[in-house]
Amino acid sequence: MKMFIKRRAAIITAFDPFAFKGGIETFTIHLISLLESYGVKADLYHTGMVNSMRGFSNDLIGRAYSLGRKLLRMDEQYDLIIANSFYGLGYFPPKIKTVNVYHSSHIGFAESQKAIIPHHVYLEWKVLCGELCEMVSGFDRLKIAVSESVRDELQHYYGFKDVEVVPHGIDTKTFSKYDKASVRADWGIPQDVFTGLYVGRWDDTKGSSITAEVIKRSPGLMWVLIVGTGSDRDMLPKGDNVRVIEQVDHERMGEIYSAADFMLFPSRYEAFGYVIIEAMACELPVITSNVGIAQTIYKMEPFCGLLLPDFKEGPENIVSSAISKIGVLRSDTERRSSLGLESRKVVMERYSIDRWSDRMSEVLGLK
Repeated sequence: MKMFIKRRAAIITAFDPFAFKGGIETFTIHLISLLESYGVKADLYHTGMVNSMRGFSNDLIGRAYSLGRKLLRMDEQYDLIIANSFYGLGYFPPKIKTVNVYHSSHIGFAESQKAIIPHHVYLEWKVLCGELCEMVSGFDRLKIAVSESVRDELQHYYGFKDVEVVPHGIDTKTFSKYDKASVRADWGIPQDVFTGLYVGRWDDTKGSSITAEVIKRSPGLMWVLIVGTGSDRDMLPKGDNVRVIEQVDHERMGEIYSAADFMLFPSRYEAFGYVIIEAMACELPVITSNVGIAQTIYKMEPFCGLLLPDFKEGPENIVSSAISKIGVLRSDTERRSSLGLESRKVVMERYSIDRWSDRMSEVLGLK
């Protein structure tokens, strides 16, 4: 039931989405547009708007807490408050309708990285960000998870039973298949070489060591690496068959996906995995670990054949499996084409921005 009187909403998030780029920032821009399409004015509150850390040693958590306390003193202006992740923890207790959107679970993330991070970092992610901040952020709020896997983690780690799932959506016009020869010419990628793609931050939380080893063992392939902010550039593979590209405009990523023959995505953890859906929308087969939205899509044929082993099985098994799957795609053009068409179909049916808008507006009570 719609309860809007003032027709104003406050959105609490970590960073200004018009200055920073990332999954949560993309989501926030979509959310602002959705609210405004229903005549709801959206005011943005981010941690750059406050200085006080309220005694917290963690700068981001301290700022998030201060931001929420600030909003608590002026929330009578609003009839809806939406917080991303745990960034609304300072808005407590909520006095008006409040929604918390979980873009991940920090305990799930910490457990997935436990083998490769220092113990104190593991504890900070698990206890401080997870057991403290995320638990508080779910109190007396409508809870939304961006994927079934995040919902399951919220239920498992925090005992949250009342979680709505609203999967992310993408613009399927921006992300669609371009002419391969044309975009390869534009980006300087050889026309006649089987080409693999990696998209993401270059560090081992994203499985960069797996990708590096696959590249090392695939000398006959061309590789395009689209590396994000925070990448360990000293560890990037080098060679005539490796092309590193940085700072690609989001609107042009459809060209990059279309220029490749497959994407390798051996991430240790994803809450959703935007790049999986973006690549699939461009009819690009994705070889992926069982993370985020892959946990839903890759249960089905024909995608399950592109699923990598669990990290518990060891890096050698993952690398060998990736190389084998690449070989199948390389030798079977018809299978590659069929996978591409099925990929596009799934995204159009389940993960378009229009589907997200319909579902989100329903859950928020906008219609």
